Amino acid sequence: MPAGQRETGECHVVPDQRAGGWKVTGAGAEFHVPRQCDAIDEACSQLRHGDGGAVIIHGLSGQVQDRRTI
Repeated sequence: MPAGQRETGECHVVPDQRAGGWKVTGAGAEFHVPRQCDAIDEACSQLRHGDGGAVIIHGLSGQVQDRRTI
């Protein structure tokens, strides 16, 4: 990694096909919540309490819908 650049985490918000609802995975986190908006909030919170990073938001089809940098 180049000098002055820090490694950041990455959390994915993905649909949970087996249990229903949504999962947050990555950056040492694994959570299950019923609504996508709750999963996004949890992913952002996890990254804020760490070193920051990116929240990758997937839709029901699994395709990436949005990306947020924290």
